[in-house]
Amino acid sequence: MEVPTPVAHPTFASASAWTDEPLPNSTVVNLELSGCRHRYQVNLARTIVVGNPSPAFQNLSKIAVEALNVGLEAVRPGTTCSQVEGEFRRALARHGIQKESRIGYPTGIAFPPASGERTASIRTGDETVLVPGMVFHMMPGLWLDNVGITITQSFVVSDTGFEPLTATPRELFIK
Repeated sequence: MEVPTPVAHPTFASASAWTDEPLPNSTVVNLELSGCRHRYQVNLARTIVVGNPSPAFQNLSKIAVEALNVGLEAVRPGTTCSQVEGEFRRALARHGIQKESRIGYPTGIAFPPASGERTASIRTGDETVLVPGMVFHMMPGLWLDNVGITITQSFVVSDTGFEPLTATPRELFIK
């Protein structure tokens, strides 16, 4: 797979310093937001390209969304966190991409507005069994050698699968 070359900004970094300089064409911006109301926390991350993304980057975004959707479809009561991560990892592997780090963490009621590993983690080796009412942020950011993309989904484990907690389309945004 052809992986896009970054422009002047370090788009592969998960957090970059601000600047007053205008963004050059084809700059990739990764936004991660969280909201908290009545002690419920919901997180969301999306990648936006200012200008024209390369065909390779557009392809990477499609792969990221495909793997995210495969992971989400694996969510159901009785499944382990590790099994969900495994389905996601296999979807990426079909495209020659590896991601060894976690792809999700718990959120929800009574969690302070910060993310962390308090109960379960959607990662290899976490045998926590999913049950209805659990809430996670599936955040499979792909931080490759020279580029980064993040398209995420917060969800609650339902009786039959997953229920998304946001309605923002899971896609690359181009502005």
